[in-house]
Amino acid sequence: MKTKLTPDFVKDVQPEKGKRLEFRDTEERGLVLRVTETGNKSWSMRYDAPDGTMRRKTYQYPETGLGRARELIRKLRGQVTEGRDVIAEERKAKADAKADAARETLADVATSYFAACLVGTQRIGNRVRIKSPKTLANEKRVWAADIEPKFGKRQVATLIKKEIIQWVDTLTNRSPSAGRAGFHLLRQMLNFAVTRDIIPTNPAPHAAVKAVEPRTRWLTDDEICRIWALLNDIEARAEVEISDEMGLLLQMMLVAPLRASEVAGMAWAEIDGDIWTVPAHRMKGKREHVMPLSKPALALLLRAQQIVADDELVFRSARSGRQLHAVSISAAFRRIVEHLKLPRCTPHDYRRTFLTNVCGERIGIPRALGKLVLAHADYDVAAVHYDMNSYLPEKRRIADAWADLLMTIVAEPPGNNGGGKVLQFPRKRA
Repeated sequence: MKTKLTPDFVKDVQPEKGKRLEFRDTEERGLVLRVTETGNKSWSMRYDAPDGTMRRKTYQYPETGLGRARELIRKLRGQVTEGRDVIAEERKAKADAKADAARETLADVATSYFAACLVGTQRIGNRVRIKSPKTLANEKRVWAADIEPKFGKRQVATLIKKEIIQWVDTLTNRSPSAGRAGFHLLRQMLNFAVTRDIIPTNPAPHAAVKAVEPRTRWLTDDEICRIWALLNDIEARAEVEISDEMGLLLQMMLVAPLRASEVAGMAWAEIDGDIWTVPAHRMKGKREHVMPLSKPALALLLRAQQIVADDELVFRSARSGRQLHAVSISAAFRRIVEHLKLPRCTPHDYRRTFLTNVCGERIGIPRALGKLVLAHADYDVAAVHYDMNSYLPEKRRIADAWADLLMTIVAEPPGNNGGGKVLQFPRKRA
């Protein structure tokens, strides 16, 4: 039926059971409001194509209001007058885009994926964040080592679940960690391809990968003593190719047990007296961490000042001139472990060693306080969003108690503070 459509009419018109209502606009020829029995409202715009075929474009209400619908029908009539078949053009454009997408290789997708990771648009959701340089570098390493050689030149649309699973099995047999890393990155890239309409579905939604075994390794007093002694011995360090800078860093990681990258990036500008303030952008949890420095930690800083002699980074690499890399730290520690014939362990086990000792009967610190020194993630809402205290006095007591125990274990004076020298560190302030 012909009706003078108004915004109120379109809004208030009600459906009728068993019928699909159509209201033809008296103002704009060819514009029809359709109302289904379920209450769904849409605009229908009809026209005759150049080949005589009746075409119809539709738009949903209320996404498209009455005013906009009238603009669209006027534009459509103008295009038809020019001899264009708008719907046929749109179908061809979609088909061409689909064909182009089908030709995209996984290498093409990887390039777009890594670019999206830099701005945080690699996946859909309101909690997506920009990937850290460390994470991105690791993903690029996994891509170059395991994914690109196998699938880089393949058109994404040709990948199938069976061959992906076989590839994951092969990687897992070589190394469980390689299987996990390769599969998880490939799945992310394929999910990214789905969000960009390159492929309709992800061919690798699931695959059997070996679960990560929980780490329970922590160092005994004897192991701590032997590692510390090697790090103090110039000749022993040279035998396992541990530089002075690396040796000091590995000792600092035991005295002040933060993560490898957090300690490796220690800058003189972050140190004020016996307080080390690690800025949020260098912390895994993206929250500033205030760390008291015990006397043994200050002694290590004094040695670093004398040996490294850098006015910016405490542990700058003499070879590269940059921050010591986490991979280099792990490799150096592995050489120490193999040289001393110790059971497998990593620098990260320092943190488990610290918490096990300070929370046990030796010191008896509550676990919640011990975690403060480690800057360990706290998933309590109040702790994350409301409690902004640094707990510096509590951290200082724990750091000093740990330092005293550690110096006892390694048979050095508990009050070791660099021979009683006054520590003056260079500081660069913005």
